[in-house]
Amino acid sequence: MNSVNLLDVSLIFGDGVGANITAILYILCGLGIFLYGINRMGSSLKVIAGDKMRVIIEKSTNTPLKGMLVGFVTTMLTQSASGTSALAVSLVASGLMTFPQAIGVLLGANIGGTILTIILAIFSQFKIMPVVSVVLVFVGAFATFFFKDKKINQIGSVVLGFGFIFLGLAFIDMSFDHFLENPSLKTGINNIFEFISDIPVLGILVGTVFTIVVQSSSATIGIVQEMFSSTSINLFGALAIMLGANIGTTITALLASLGSSKSAKKVAIANSLIKLFGVICFGICFRWAFYPIVNMLMEALGWNTNPMIIALAHLGFNVINSFVMLLLIRPLEFVCNKMLGSEDNISIEEHLLDYSLIKKSPSLALSFVKSSIDYMANEMKDYVHSVKKYAFEQDDKILKNGAEIERSINCLDKRIHDYLIKLTLSKIDDESSSKLSKYLDQIKDIERIGDHCTNILEFFSDRYNKELHLSEDGSQDLESMFATLLAMTDGTVEAIENWDAQKAIETVPYEDQIDQLEEVLHERHIHRVNAGICSFTNTEHYVEILSNIERMGDHLKNILDSIINKEYCKDDEYYH
Repeated sequence: MNSVNLLDVSLIFGDGVGANITAILYILCGLGIFLYGINRMGSSLKVIAGDKMRVIIEKSTNTPLKGMLVGFVTTMLTQSASGTSALAVSLVASGLMTFPQAIGVLLGANIGGTILTIILAIFSQFKIMPVVSVVLVFVGAFATFFFKDKKINQIGSVVLGFGFIFLGLAFIDMSFDHFLENPSLKTGINNIFEFISDIPVLGILVGTVFTIVVQSSSATIGIVQEMFSSTSINLFGALAIMLGANIGTTITALLASLGSSKSAKKVAIANSLIKLFGVICFGICFRWAFYPIVNMLMEALGWNTNPMIIALAHLGFNVINSFVMLLLIRPLEFVCNKMLGSEDNISIEEHLLDYSLIKKSPSLALSFVKSSIDYMANEMKDYVHSVKKYAFEQDDKILKNGAEIERSINCLDKRIHDYLIKLTLSKIDDESSSKLSKYLDQIKDIERIGDHCTNILEFFSDRYNKELHLSEDGSQDLESMFATLLAMTDGTVEAIENWDAQKAIETVPYEDQIDQLEEVLHERHIHRVNAGICSFTNTEHYVEILSNIERMGDHLKNILDSIINKEYCKDDEYYH
């Protein structure tokens, strides 16, 4: 017997053809339990580490090397290299990450994905997998179903997932033991895998196809480790299948990129090219370098049939391949550009129609909303500056550009609003929920500022058409009003982009200045009109211009208040 079984294999399977069928069913059952365990463990780890993942990924926007560390840590937390790869594709599609940063994340994920196979090898080598699996399933189930605390429930779910992983492998291991006790079956199995072993390309193909089917390289390699431990397959064949599993695991990112932007497809293709490049290089030197080195290491350590050697070979392959590809990111980007053409200029409005990120990671989806609001705020800033320029310079291009900016702001308002409403249906924590509420208020304030800009442009357009002019004093007054508004607008946008409460506090006093200027300049204008100094006879136009600027100041203050106050509630006093 190759492992410590809770029940004797012969008592479970018996003898004869029926026993062989039962053993095959046990293998299939074990595979199902194993895959369920990986899925449950990964899903629970994502819930526990969701906010940490968001913070880590947001901090990884500088270099591919930092992205590599992020990918490693994220995959360590979720135990899903495929999931991390799919998430990287979504981030690029959403504009939250560039191509080089995403490649760094993928390279780190490739290394992080080897950890589970190392853990499996340790438990398998010490012959305690069946016992450990039973204990973990019991502890995990007890914590999940008998505690009301959500954190304990999630931790219990992780432990339960681990237990199912080991339980599934224990089933598979017992089934292999049954086959190996039958000389004719053992000979048949050995012949099949000897055939694979003689042709490394066939082994790589088997590993690729099986991993595509089960959607988990960890499952493929875990089973190969068990087969190697039970002598069902030799080292040569096991290494070939292991290399194939690394190609098969890229299918998840490719599927995730379907229907996404061209940049997202490039990341998915790059992920496949990274693995393919490594497998081809290791395949070329398989017989004279890779296999001999691993075999020499196995013999030096006395690790005959020790599954740890497969896990270390898997780790070595991914570490070497990842660091080599880290130096080749630019050539890789060049190749992907040649394959798919130049970048497509998909607007941020179009990205907001893709709700896939909400399902995969609500926290990251909220980060995407933040970047969208930053973009919307800068559109608003450009609009305010254009209005100020048009106030003192008749230029039809400004009118045309203003109409385009208003359309963009209105479109962003609607799509960000709809995106946030969809996000409310997902599971987010209290802090994220508070941010979501603030974002909803901010986009509405930005949209209304855009409306006031449009009103002012129309007033000045009517002024130019009727050849109405301000006096020199009137122009100077309006210049000072606009100067204060632009200072407040610039400070507000800076506070939004950096979520800087101190900058927001420094900017708020401009709103009082605008209110005071509106009263003073209103009176001064009426005095000029009554004195016949100003030929701008349509007094209401000037008054409405001042009123619109004052209301813009109110909306800017609303935005600043949402950044300053942790517990923010919009004051209807400012919401005109």
